[in-house]
Amino acid sequence: MKSSRSLDSRKKNPDRDVQLLIEKFVYGGVGLARREGKVYLVRYSLPGEVVKAEILKDQRDHTEATTSQTLLPSPGRREPFCPYYGKCGGCHVQHATYEYQLKLKEEVLKETLKRLGGLDKVPRIKVIPSPSETSYRIRVQFKSQSGSIGFYRWGEREIVDIENCPVAHSRINDLIPHLKEISKVIETSAEFHITYSPSEDKFLLSIISPAQLDRATLRSLKDLLPNEVVGVGNFARPGGTMSRRNWLGQEHLYFEVGPYRYRVSSDSFFQVNYLLWQEFIESVVNGAEFRKGIELFCGAGFFSIPLSEKGNFLEASDSNPHAINDAVYNAKVNGRENLLFLKSGAYRHLKMRGGDVIDLLLLDPPRGGLGKMDLEMIASNKPERIIYVSCNPSTLARDLKFLTQKGYSLQGIKMIDLFPQTYHIESICHLVVHE
Repeated sequence: MKSSRSLDSRKKNPDRDVQLLIEKFVYGGVGLARREGKVYLVRYSLPGEVVKAEILKDQRDHTEATTSQTLLPSPGRREPFCPYYGKCGGCHVQHATYEYQLKLKEEVLKETLKRLGGLDKVPRIKVIPSPSETSYRIRVQFKSQSGSIGFYRWGEREIVDIENCPVAHSRINDLIPHLKEISKVIETSAEFHITYSPSEDKFLLSIISPAQLDRATLRSLKDLLPNEVVGVGNFARPGGTMSRRNWLGQEHLYFEVGPYRYRVSSDSFFQVNYLLWQEFIESVVNGAEFRKGIELFCGAGFFSIPLSEKGNFLEASDSNPHAINDAVYNAKVNGRENLLFLKSGAYRHLKMRGGDVIDLLLLDPPRGGLGKMDLEMIASNKPERIIYVSCNPSTLARDLKFLTQKGYSLQGIKMIDLFPQTYHIESICHLVVHE
């Protein structure tokens, strides 16, 4: 079904409408159009469409807009399946069929590597779809205030109240009525970070709030939750950094991924799309034989444990002490004696091993990519092979540009769709040094 209705639910201002031809899809989940020398970035649009768009905000180098009516729809357009789509800002491309979403993301990745990375020839990208485009998330961050639970409207701080989220695991949706009751008790604005283990059918709940919740309050809140919520904690976020105040109950969950068992604390990161765990690991570690390897940004050891089976010795690091504690435990429980974990930032770890012969370097940095000093240290150490796992094509392209100028060539690239319905792009790049 090709819809011509507006997806954005806000009150329209017809005086701010403009007719546009969408040229292409760009990172951020929007369509790009040009008219009378101006660039428009249009929400809820697709390449090749003619849309009537409402202007939202004029920036110095572009104008933000949202589709108010689709006059000529794309063959890849569909009716969104979520009743909150167009209100909630959690998803960005639900109006495209899943097959078309994959094609658009592949094109964005390839174009970004060429434009920002200066790569004339990008190897053929192997695309790995999610087995399901819904119910894949085992970690969700809800916004909350006075009984409302949901996500912010796209580009705004207004909470869109929801009854369920189609991309979240169904068991997380089962918790929403209970979270609404807790939100009424807390009264002030808060965030609820839910982590669910499909292996155990257990949850951890982290409550981020302006005011401190003492242990007695946490205990009363836990009484409002099902028994499967085994741990509840309260956190502050001064300056954007999470800081634990109080915790009640179990602090870890356990995840089974193929033959591997992982312990993950509430303060550690674990991949959110549980349907792709095993394939993600295989896409990174298969064929990665080495004598000595280094892994940076290792988290709780998601890749480290299986990767250590491919070589003689692997040294992995992360700056998160909670993640390293989990990783050390995970190495023991999985019997990996050739694996050493360090609490360290990337630059410090690389500097410690300056001059060592490194066969393999595995990188999985946050969205900001690698720091300048990290890159310079990699170029100085010159590991024979690099596997770069990225969640941001723009910073990936920037870093690949530096590495290819320092003697590396891009041998292969995979795009694994960890986040269907969103613009987020996860990729795996394999680089080798050449003389």
